[in-house]
Amino acid sequence: MRSTIAVGVACVAGAFALSACGGAQISATVTPITSGNATTSASTPTTPAQSVDTGTDAPQTGNNDPQPVVASNPSNCKSSELKLSFGHDSDHAMQKTYTSLQFTNVGQRTCTLQGFPGVSYVTGDSGQQVGLPANRSGNLGPAVTLRPGGSTTAGLVMVNPDPYPADQCKRVDVRGLRVYPPNETAAMFLPTAGESCSGNVGPLLTVSSVGKSATS
Repeated sequence: MRSTIAVGVACVAGAFALSACGGAQISATVTPITSGNATTSASTPTTPAQSVDTGTDAPQTGNNDPQPVVASNPSNCKSSELKLSFGHDSDHAMQKTYTSLQFTNVGQRTCTLQGFPGVSYVTGDSGQQVGLPANRSGNLGPAVTLRPGGSTTAGLVMVNPDPYPADQCKRVDVRGLRVYPPNETAAMFLPTAGESCSGNVGPLLTVSSVGKSATS
């Protein structure tokens, strides 16, 4: 059965204390809902790269995300300086939704993002992780410089759980995504209601590094 997943623009709301960093996929039927700022973090090693100037001046079941590896770079964007939402781009094909996570600099200073966000589905008021964290697609990519008001995106693929047998999938209602900006341990939460698999079916989310679109 094919399920349409509508992913719209959503803002960040609420912080989760769970530490995690993602490198896996997950799938779910998703209907994004608008929210405010929140916190979730993923980490990836940081290597020197050419900066790309972007912008203008002006969220105890399942496997836990691995502990993020944080690079000691004072120019890294902090979760408290970012607003998280779904990007405006969205496409549905072959039981998948291709969308993006948008990070906007709402702080007072210019900062940088480089690498992969950590992403996983969560459920319940306590933000319990559902299934495996997002798989990573592609290479690290260059650092992206965000001036105040500037934004960048990281591609995200969300797989529909419908094709998986019920006894393997073990569906769970999810209430959103826990997202760790690259090199951050403070999580952000992006509301999006739907279902995902808590069983051993592999990752149902795939994320690209910041500055890149969804590719698989």
